[in-house]
Amino acid sequence: MVEEFYLLLTSLFITITAVLVIRYTLHKKMKDFAGTQKIIGFVSIVIIVSEAIYLGSSLGLFEIALEVITSIGVGMVVFGIALQHQLKNIAAGIGIFFNSDINVGDSITIKEAKGVIIELHLTKIVALSEDGGRIIIPNQLLAEDFVIIHNKQRKV
Repeated sequence: MVEEFYLLLTSLFITITAVLVIRYTLHKKMKDFAGTQKIIGFVSIVIIVSEAIYLGSSLGLFEIALEVITSIGVGMVVFGIALQHQLKNIAAGIGIFFNSDINVGDSITIKEAKGVIIELHLTKIVALSEDGGRIIIPNQLLAEDFVIIHNKQRKV
């Protein structure tokens, strides 16, 4: 632990010294040339990135980062599998939101169900059947099944 700390301090000292010496030298020797600041910035970035790579490999930071990224990736896959139906409904709901063909008040026929749309949600459509019952239609079903929409009469 102490050796790693000294390695870190020594490496940072060398990097900061190198950046300052190179910046000073380039600024003094090339002050009359156009684009000197770009060269100084580029050299500084190269030195700092090299230092980060060196410290990352010396202190084992890349292994830790790889484990964290892998764990997050596995978690997102499990999350996506567990919520795939909800995610499909949300994606279809966004499509319905941007589709001007489906609106509240339109009549809808899907499979055996018929009703009038009374609510549009991100994951479902709520329709009122002829006998007064509520029909809950997942948005995913509209994207996957045959649906008939009868638009309500609009006044022009």
